[in-house]
Amino acid sequence: MTNTQSKFFTTIQNLRDSGPISSRNTSKGALIQETFNLFKGINAEFTAADIRQVILVENTLNKSSYETRRKIWNAIKHRYLTIAPQWVGEGLHHATKQGIQSVDFLSLAYLHYTLRDRLTFELVMGPIWERWQHGKTLITRDEGLMFLQQLAEQSPHINKWRDSTRKRLISMSLTALRDFGLLKGVQKKHIQQPAIANETVYHLICVLLAEGKQGRAILQAPDWRLFLWSEVEVNNALGKLAQQDWLNYERVGETVMLQLTRLPVSEDSSHE
Repeated sequence: MTNTQSKFFTTIQNLRDSGPISSRNTSKGALIQETFNLFKGINAEFTAADIRQVILVENTLNKSSYETRRKIWNAIKHRYLTIAPQWVGEGLHHATKQGIQSVDFLSLAYLHYTLRDRLTFELVMGPIWERWQHGKTLITRDEGLMFLQQLAEQSPHINKWRDSTRKRLISMSLTALRDFGLLKGVQKKHIQQPAIANETVYHLICVLLAEGKQGRAILQAPDWRLFLWSEVEVNNALGKLAQQDWLNYERVGETVMLQLTRLPVSEDSSHE
């Protein structure tokens, strides 16, 4: 591994939002159309400042209110441009070539959205996963609010939020998960297993490796619940990436060996 690659993995070990539960990321919803339009139009030399310019000044998204543009910029920056922006941004840019409703784009945008928003991440890890495991698919706002109250036991600041704020955030989270494909329905939302692209699986593996997980710990990482995957489904996905020569993967009994053969950055890349 080169110095550039080592630096890259050191950077993305901080990609996950591990801070206090916040309303910051969830408040604007999934922003599917806006995210697609922005990353479709970037070039190989883009910077976060470039995207800020096209949102706030050039108004590429055609939002009449500066405050609306500012909130969209803050949301997209936090989700996709704060940690390893070139890696995340280039991944999304290539995914847009398959279309806004493609598995490639939606699943990659979904992964980074949830990794960067603890509220939505915990919602999937908690009540959504639990209901899926018990063969129940209906998930309601009230169940989300009950779970949010449970989170308040470890995060007392949540108790200071107004009821209207809590209801809005849970509703926005559920709607965003619907837009990304994890849920379906308008008034009543039901859980469904989303389609996941190989590139999205690869991105999650890179994050888990950067966080120090190896071998069986990667296979059993709870993060795969974001895809509603069992260990068998994770095993199958890793096998597919091995067939594409993206990684070496062997599993013998309880022993798991996994090593990337396709590295996320090259010697002459600059993923700052």
